[in-house]
Amino acid sequence: MNSTLFTLGRGIGQVMFQNNALSGIIMLLGIFLNSWQIGLLALAGNGAGILTAYLSGYKQEDIRAGLYGFNGTLVGIAIGVFMQISLVSLLLMIIASAFSTWVTRLFGSQRWLPGFTAPFIITVWLLLGICSFFFPSLLLPTSSSVIECKPDLFRAFSLNIGQVMFQGETIVSGLF
Repeated sequence: MNSTLFTLGRGIGQVMFQNNALSGIIMLLGIFLNSWQIGLLALAGNGAGILTAYLSGYKQEDIRAGLYGFNGTLVGIAIGVFMQISLVSLLLMIIASAFSTWVTRLFGSQRWLPGFTAPFIITVWLLLGICSFFFPSLLLPTSSSVIECKPDLFRAFSLNIGQVMFQGETIVSGLF
């Protein structure tokens, strides 16, 4: 159990290139402060990515370092940002998180181009494209809301950092 918690924390921490479970747990706390639903989706996506890597027989040291959890974390968050939460969207999140793990492995098997968050981006583009054609009712309407601009460097910094995990609505999420 303790090892699993560290692996989950590292997977979330790796989103910001932090191979540190405590950093990941603090980031997860920031997500939960913004939205408990998106926090759960981040955990579920992370877990699906880790489980896929484990079942696929990938190296344990890479799994424990969070290298197969962080793209799944972002996929889980993206589900909460772009889709209505339903049984179908949760199933798609599990499939997409698994797919991002396999894409991560493909990037890791070559040396010319680092993967970083490319597996997440590729996976979510495919997912949104597929949903646009086959499940358009799952997609949330796009928003054109504009955050009020004030000359406040601290606020701008916090909101921009939070956007890395789609958490730009509150200053607190960006701080964590």
